[in-house]
Amino acid sequence: MPALLVFPVTIIGFDKNNFFAWILLFVIFARLFFMKAKVLDIIAAVVVIATISSVLIHQWSNVSAFTAQEAESVKTAVLRLDPNDMRINGDLLTGEASMQTEGKEEKVYFHYTIGTEEEKVDWEQKRFPQHIIAEVRLEEPEAERNLYQFDFENHLNAKSIHWIVTIEAMQLRSEDRSVWSLPSSLRRSLILMLEKLPAVQTTDYIQTMLFNQSHAIAGETLDAYRGIGLLHLFSISGMHIQLLLTQLRFVLLRMKVSHESTNKLLVVFLIAYGVLTGWGIGVFRAICTHFILLVGKITGHRVEAKDAFAFTLMAAVLYNPLLIYTASFQLSYLLAGVLYFLAPVSAEWELNGLLKDICLTALMTMVSFPIVAYHFFEVSWIGIFVNVIFSFFFSWLLFPIFWFLFFTVLFFPETPVLGLLCTVSDNLLTLLENFASAAADLNFASVVTGRPPAFYFALVWVALLLLLLRVEKKRRDIRVLCFLIVAVGLFSFAHQLTPSGKVVMLDVGQGDAILIIAPFHRRAVLIDTGGMLTFEKEAWQVRETAATSGEKLVTILKAEGVKKLDMVFLTHADQDHVGSLRELAEGMPIDKIYFPKGAEGNVALAAVLLELQNQQHVTLYPVLGKVDVKIGADFVFRILAPLSPGDGGNEDSLVIQTSIGGLDWLFTGDLEEEGEELLMRTYPDLKTDILKIGHHGSATSSSEDFLDQIQPELAMISVGKANRYGHPDGKILERLELRDISIFRTDQQGAIHFLYGSEKTEWRTILANKKYK
Repeated sequence: MPALLVFPVTIIGFDKNNFFAWILLFVIFARLFFMKAKVLDIIAAVVVIATISSVLIHQWSNVSAFTAQEAESVKTAVLRLDPNDMRINGDLLTGEASMQTEGKEEKVYFHYTIGTEEEKVDWEQKRFPQHIIAEVRLEEPEAERNLYQFDFENHLNAKSIHWIVTIEAMQLRSEDRSVWSLPSSLRRSLILMLEKLPAVQTTDYIQTMLFNQSHAIAGETLDAYRGIGLLHLFSISGMHIQLLLTQLRFVLLRMKVSHESTNKLLVVFLIAYGVLTGWGIGVFRAICTHFILLVGKITGHRVEAKDAFAFTLMAAVLYNPLLIYTASFQLSYLLAGVLYFLAPVSAEWELNGLLKDICLTALMTMVSFPIVAYHFFEVSWIGIFVNVIFSFFFSWLLFPIFWFLFFTVLFFPETPVLGLLCTVSDNLLTLLENFASAAADLNFASVVTGRPPAFYFALVWVALLLLLLRVEKKRRDIRVLCFLIVAVGLFSFAHQLTPSGKVVMLDVGQGDAILIIAPFHRRAVLIDTGGMLTFEKEAWQVRETAATSGEKLVTILKAEGVKKLDMVFLTHADQDHVGSLRELAEGMPIDKIYFPKGAEGNVALAAVLLELQNQQHVTLYPVLGKVDVKIGADFVFRILAPLSPGDGGNEDSLVIQTSIGGLDWLFTGDLEEEGEELLMRTYPDLKTDILKIGHHGSATSSSEDFLDQIQPELAMISVGKANRYGHPDGKILERLELRDISIFRTDQQGAIHFLYGSEKTEWRTILANKKYK
């Protein structure tokens, strides 16, 4: 119980206004008071003092050695690059490094564009840390640009990294072959050795699961595993360590090694393995817990597994308090803690092995529900069943094969048995990946929850706590189960209980995507999908993205609580407006798609539309101007243009007028001056309050006559940060400023939210975290 104090005390240390942390702190203190155990009170006091000290030390030390002005002046630096902390992706080299310049040293995140294929191969084969003198440019990491998305600034801050370094040119490079580099070079040598295995797929899994190489497995595969609730197998579990210790103990005892010597050898192995794997979150948890248990056996002091786990938990948080905010830490320690909590109880369950595994998996899935929903915005219930299958395959088949292959390639690299085992392993992995992909594609396999208000999280946590207490006391209480079902139900449909609606100009880089959600989520409409503009590269330069623009769009929509799109409007056929359509439809149901008549003449767009119509039964509507499209009972899109079929170009853009939240809105796609002139002639009385600036603020759009006629009060510009086109053009910004038109820009402010439906409306921007009434 005292170990749990690290959570509320740490959270309060970073956020003194966190109401739920104060409640949790009060509950733990109340429980300790009624337990009337003086020893626990002393331990609790020590934990609180240690946690407060840790937070204060972290806040004092986790600051940059450089001011913004000093960072801007840095032009040359010495960097130490560890091959184990680097990643090569196409022609991009990234990773963490130590930087020295102007008499100061700091940990940084770097990226460098590789010049030639030969240089790429050279970097791939590096075994020792590299010292380089380089011309560099420093910039601050950026926070999330869309609601609840990955916050790279916080991610780096948790690692005490405050600057991103662009290596523009390398002047000198040398290797560090000192004694201190030996652990790093040994780990790198093992990774390179594994690449000699005659099976790429198996090699990727061994590097990921045994050596903490998180980027080895393909992103699509990890997405499929996450979609069925199995991501913990790869990033957080550390379960292979328990299996390996059991196997090593068996071998050593059969070799007539004494129990005492076996325990000492296992301690040495744990420390060595931690050094070689880089002490990942799940690995540290498993190693530290087993280390404490083994030391207890060696010294003759019996240590309970839950006490060893509690000490490990405190050690991890005290070392880096910001870890508690990461999904991997939360899932790893929560699920392991629940297993230790339930172990004595489950041992007495009168069930066969399969039913016991299913019951434990069901409990674990329910306990992880709020954390998975918070970070990934959807939860898979099918994981209750597939976890049992995957745990069996990995525990009893794949992990033994992985370890056997590792030791075989280490000591007997030429033996023919390697090929046979790699074939078996690859076939098993292919079978599991296909199964995971098919299960993740099932529409009913998961529930989109978004990220509801804190009240609903608290409701589910209370229900789960009551359930675990009933399980611990071996009591069956239908009321607790009913309460949990109601809590999960309210949580899952919390967005449908929200009386406000919203218009969101999503930040999709150099493209357009505008989301409109009616009050109570009665309708969800998307105008354009964004899309990545691709440029031709040589094969060795092509980069694999962790998530494509379409996958990112789906995640953004799910974070907003969108379960399906009732309508998608495509303004024209350019890739930066429709390029993510196929992936969007794969990740989320779409009922209807509207597009300007004639755009289907675009070969690429036509192929996607035909595919969606035939395979997903999406209804297609080619439209022209002077048509009203009913969105809801009191919600209409008035299509103003195009007036005649075109070829899907900029001047053929759909122009949409509507009223939302008491304001008139005009969405113009990539309409340019010629189209604007036709619009003014056709609708001479056209006015609007909010204008979506055409063509990302290009000089060829938003003419002075057009702005003078429609008289907008606010302009919204969807544009990529530091884009190659120079959008928005300075002339356009000047025109808007001369007319006192307020400007929102996604490149500077991230996603732009307009909230309506209550007595007042509100504007919010993500990057600046500002509210505008």
